[in-house]
Amino acid sequence: MAEWFARWVEVERGRFFPLLPVAMGAAILGYFALPAEPPLWLGGLAVGLAGGALGLGWRHLYGRFAAALLLAAALGFARAEWRTAALPLMPIMPPGVLAVQGRVAGIVRLPGTVRLTLADARLDGGPPLAREVRVKLRPNDPVPLVAGETVRGYALLFGPDRPAWPGGWDMGRDEYFANLAAMGAMAGEVSVVAPAPPGGLGAWLQTARAAIASRILAILPPRTGAVAVTLLTGDEQAIPAVERLDFIAAGLAHILAVAGLHVGIVMGLAFGLVRFLLTRSARLALRWPVKPVAAVAALLAGGMYALLTGAHLPILRSLAMAGLVTAGIMAGRRAGSLRGLAIAALALMLATPETVLGASFQMSFSAVLALISGYAAVGHWFTRGVGASSKYGRVGRHLLMLALTSLLAGGASMPFAAYQFGQIQPYWIPANLAAVPLTAFWIMPLGLLALGLMPLHLAALALVPMGWGIGAMVWLTQKIAAWPDALLHVPTPPASAMLAYAAGLGWLCIWRGRGRWLGIGGMALALGLALGQRPPDVLISADARLVAIRAGQSVYVVEKPRASRFVLAQWQGVWGGAGLTPATCPAASCRLGAVLYTEVPVCPPAAGVRVIVSPAPLPPCPGVVVLDRRGAFRAGAMAAWILPHAIELRTDAGVQGRRPWVLPVLPAQ
Repeated sequence: MAEWFARWVEVERGRFFPLLPVAMGAAILGYFALPAEPPLWLGGLAVGLAGGALGLGWRHLYGRFAAALLLAAALGFARAEWRTAALPLMPIMPPGVLAVQGRVAGIVRLPGTVRLTLADARLDGGPPLAREVRVKLRPNDPVPLVAGETVRGYALLFGPDRPAWPGGWDMGRDEYFANLAAMGAMAGEVSVVAPAPPGGLGAWLQTARAAIASRILAILPPRTGAVAVTLLTGDEQAIPAVERLDFIAAGLAHILAVAGLHVGIVMGLAFGLVRFLLTRSARLALRWPVKPVAAVAALLAGGMYALLTGAHLPILRSLAMAGLVTAGIMAGRRAGSLRGLAIAALALMLATPETVLGASFQMSFSAVLALISGYAAVGHWFTRGVGASSKYGRVGRHLLMLALTSLLAGGASMPFAAYQFGQIQPYWIPANLAAVPLTAFWIMPLGLLALGLMPLHLAALALVPMGWGIGAMVWLTQKIAAWPDALLHVPTPPASAMLAYAAGLGWLCIWRGRGRWLGIGGMALALGLALGQRPPDVLISADARLVAIRAGQSVYVVEKPRASRFVLAQWQGVWGGAGLTPATCPAASCRLGAVLYTEVPVCPPAAGVRVIVSPAPLPPCPGVVVLDRRGAFRAGAMAAWILPHAIELRTDAGVQGRRPWVLPVLPAQ
């Protein structure tokens, strides 16, 4: 046994380092799954004990590695604790229209309006908030604004909405780590009370983004200009909703999310251009390290593009990987590797541990992991004997490699898309075969050229043909989005299924030997858990204005006045896009199977009724589970499963627990 284990370790040499971010990510997920905030000293104690174990076991190879895994996990848990504790508490927004004054920290152009991010905001003349506030201006507000100005107006502000269903998207947690206090809309025009102070890179970047967006939209129509603004400034909010849905249905939403693809294109163009220029001179080509110089220039170009587009997480992840690639090129080593991906993951998790829960982190790293391992395993099958000396052979090879890239990246990240968004796009391969080359070889190069021509007031020379390319891509998304079942709604998989899938994918991609195929078992287990889960029979929203009842193969919905359309859209993921049929209750009560919907007290109910649901507060009813407005206000959204011998009840309060991002509930009404 010992001999076999030693041989296995030798075969897998170099593949153990990627287990460190796995251990760290698992510990971070464990922290966020806790029902209450652990004591702050717990993480520090874990780091100290793991560090001591690493020191004691340093001389022993296996003991050292086991202690390193424990240390990575302890660091992830402790960093998540400290990150949470370092952020200010979320205030409770008072009701009604408030006088708001704050410094403009961000400007985002939306269809027909503008959204401001205000720092140091004061509400009704009170002390400045430690968190930022986001407000939408009224449509066509005439006041031109620049970053750094102090503005004043009246706004209606709201704290984060509670999850639409127990275990659903936690907006409060997202806003907590985004350092937001509230979001809302201005009730009137805003006025500038203090000009922007001079200097400051952040203010300059905000002003530059706004100027670039204005220049683009002055030249290109909204249909193509909004996409150009997204690609060159990172602001994707200006894209019309219908156009955005077409991109999502076609499997091309990643084109609109400035991330690794875009920074890779920018760096590739910079690398190729610098290397081409340096090799034009024989003297420079012979005396300068052309390839490392071009790599450094590409990294600088990628950094400038990241700053211009907002330096969001996907860009930072790509830059971290690009920095490792550049270091590998300068050291003469292989650039793309699992070790580099692991280092990038460790750096991001230590900087912002909450990103482990987000779609960007999960989809990005799963895609890159699959690409690195997939190309190492099967990439040669697609390049061997494809006729590299023939023009048509080279075209065929590039198409095959692009199809392989789309298959690996899209296939690995698709389960995470189903988990995060409750939908999948089956036509992502043909869509990417057309859209990615168009973006890489036409749209982005012309966009970068337009940025360079803007100071000369010649940007139209590049923006107009760029718009042609964007128009072709928009047309493509409309056609693919119209194909049958282009966007499939699926039930949101349980967290256990995603853990099994992530474990299986990691096992399959990290190891080299035949044992790696055991990872397929983990992925099959994930599929079984996803298919085997049972959707709830009853769902009631946090404000009790929406009630859904499953009876047979149909899901009936009762909507009260001012019911949230957003919550109703979120509920689509619970039943996998099954049609939600409006329930018709001619009286104040109606029965659907074992569930009685009523707006008046009914106790005891008719025989066979096991659950009573009501948008009004009801008194308890012995022998029957009552889900009413009073319970929803206390516990948030509620879901019930009607089993043969029991009623399984799950509440939002029970899932969220007592965490800093969970605001106190409203008093019962």
